[in-house]
Amino acid sequence: MASSSLKVLEAVKRGFSAEFEMTDAGEVKQFLGISVERDAPNGIMRIHQRNYFENLLQRFEMNDSKPISTPLENRLKLTRGIEEQRTSKPYRELVGCLMYASLTTRPDLSAAVNYFSQFQSCPNENHWVHLKRMLRYVKETLDVGLIFRDDECSPVLEVYSDSDWANDLVDRRSVTGCIFKLFGCTISWITRKQHTVSLSSTEAELSALCTAACHTLWLIRLLRDLGQKIDEPIVVHEDNQSTIRIAEDCRDHG
Repeated sequence: MASSSLKVLEAVKRGFSAEFEMTDAGEVKQFLGISVERDAPNGIMRIHQRNYFENLLQRFEMNDSKPISTPLENRLKLTRGIEEQRTSKPYRELVGCLMYASLTTRPDLSAAVNYFSQFQSCPNENHWVHLKRMLRYVKETLDVGLIFRDDECSPVLEVYSDSDWANDLVDRRSVTGCIFKLFGCTISWITRKQHTVSLSSTEAELSALCTAACHTLWLIRLLRDLGQKIDEPIVVHEDNQSTIRIAEDCRDHG
């Protein structure tokens, strides 16, 4: 629950208590595997999943593995598996566990999880070996999480947009990646395969930019519902020069 009025929060809690059996345990410290740490005097809140990952390493027998600094090999290109080579290892189970973390506190896992989830229908031993490599990265980054800071200034929303181009060996569809920051803190992120095949890197970047713009509009409406008005122009970071030129041109490119 979120409100600018403590009285409203108390009234809502009393209403729930009248209908359901519940207790008020105070400020949340653990929630579905997520640890919440607060530094009230400095206006800082940190969320992470160290305990969740430690249990994950033990569950998949990777406690003694050697840590590494990246979740995915550079320029890794795997092909779809065939039924005759299907592995009996718990591939889908591990993908699901890592996906949960990538959606809650670990945007750095998002791209790798998106990539490996494409092979869930028929994974082979090679897919499994590369997926387990992510656990070695997890071991190296157990304390990584998200930090949120209280800021008295007007909210400033920043957007980062990027895309690869036709790296999938099967369908050649590009992958969109976006990160959204408020007050300098990461609040949302996107990694998803594009719906169409882009014929150039510019087209792929434009598609990613469009996704970022749509999500930005949704965030603005959400912030407005929470009583936060975005007064400053929204800065969208994009590194493809031809895409920037097209976006700056007010003419219709349809």
